[in-house]
Amino acid sequence: MTVATVLDALHRIAPPELAEPWDNVGLLLGDPAAPCTRALVALDADAALLRRAAASRAQLLISHHPPLFTPLRRLTPADAAGRLLLDAARRGIALAAAHTNYDAAAGGVNDVLAGLLGLCATEPLAPRSRAQAKLVVFVPPGDVAPVLRALDENGAGVIGQYRQCSFRTPGTGTFLPLEGARPTLGQVGRREEAAELRIEAIVPQPLARRAAAAVRAAHSYEEPAIDIYPLENPESPIGLGRCGQLPRAVRADRFVRTVKDRLRLERVRVAGDLRRRVERVAVCGGSGGDYVEDAIRQGCQLYVTGDVKHHQALAAAASGLVVVDAGHAATEAPAIPVLARRLAELCPGVRFTPIPVPPDGPFRLA
Repeated sequence: MTVATVLDALHRIAPPELAEPWDNVGLLLGDPAAPCTRALVALDADAALLRRAAASRAQLLISHHPPLFTPLRRLTPADAAGRLLLDAARRGIALAAAHTNYDAAAGGVNDVLAGLLGLCATEPLAPRSRAQAKLVVFVPPGDVAPVLRALDENGAGVIGQYRQCSFRTPGTGTFLPLEGARPTLGQVGRREEAAELRIEAIVPQPLARRAAAAVRAAHSYEEPAIDIYPLENPESPIGLGRCGQLPRAVRADRFVRTVKDRLRLERVRVAGDLRRRVERVAVCGGSGGDYVEDAIRQGCQLYVTGDVKHHQALAAAASGLVVVDAGHAATEAPAIPVLARRLAELCPGVRFTPIPVPPDGPFRLA
């Protein structure tokens, strides 16, 4: 197992193309070829956690929040980011992040939060679509397994909550190898026919070329036929946050107690009428105050998030939306052990240790 192996698994869980344009995800520091047998999974990367990683002989630290957001003009110990990066490099510990891509991904931060609070029939709170393509390749029967594996490992064949989706039909391929060709089947100068299968799978357009290159490498033909068709039907909307339904309507104050119980909080900030009955609920792990208007537009009666500003709370209450500010860290924390568990399933040779997140994050009452 290498750092690159773990990064491939991380990107299958949280595809980088789902990240917001301003975000910084993936491998931030380290050698992809370095061996990796132990990794820590945390909300934030800091000096104390780096020392813990070194003490446990971990070679990789995966955090939800990137320790490096903006390009550095210099790398010195003059600031916290520089000190962290220099220390990690000295210790040989790679740093990686899965941030807004893990927020938006199926089974990521917001799906974990929505499931924990009992929401069903969820959809993105702030939806956006990504362009899709259809990748088609013609293969002899013996190439099916490696080609399907190449598609899966490079982001193709994902439809909603399903992976490894493809379709195949049998047919006959014809070809005439010309002088200089090195055909896998047949002879130069003689027209050939071969039993082949047409395999097709959906792939996000930004990943189409990478997937095609992987299929080409897995194929036994010298010149495999690979077609990429842009699709007008986009994938089901992706995006930040989730909206969903409760099994039955309840009073807002009762649901607030559920939030506190499930997130293990003693108190939360609330705005709006807690006597109203709520059934359609929105969630957004982390800092979700900017999506108050989206929750109102989607017909939600209650919104659970963190870092809500004063004017955002006023706007919500004026529109009849109850806002529950449960804190940035508390709304993201449940997704950290889930990420560690999913990585362990994909990388059985690596030990992943989730780091508990204090409900109040870096804050404490004084």
